[in-house]
Amino acid sequence: MRTNGEHALREVSQFVIVLPGRLVGSASAEGRMLLEAMRREYPQYEFEPAAGRPLDEDFRVIPIVGRVGAGEGDDPDRVYMCKPLDPKVIPDLVDTLRAYDSLGTAVN
Repeated sequence: MRTNGEHALREVSQFVIVLPGRLVGSASAEGRMLLEAMRREYPQYEFEPAAGRPLDEDFRVIPIVGRVGAGEGDDPDRVYMCKPLDPKVIPDLVDTLRAYDSLGTAVN
């Protein structure tokens, strides 16, 4: 039950992907293709590449668990929190990234 303008918690739908160093910079086209493949595989999610330097040579997936109100009826000055993410989602996304990476350009 919602009262006094409270909104139900939303599902996590946005993720930041930290690509391995080999897919950043000169190989950025390969990284873009990988993100496009993820968008096709998981159309319910949005994926954005992380800015800055990679941490190491593995993939990292960071869920966005809060959103500034941008939906219909949302307060644009309020941050809306998301429900806790199922603990299987991030490992599944990382496994998919690794599988696509091992396939190379055959993914597209």
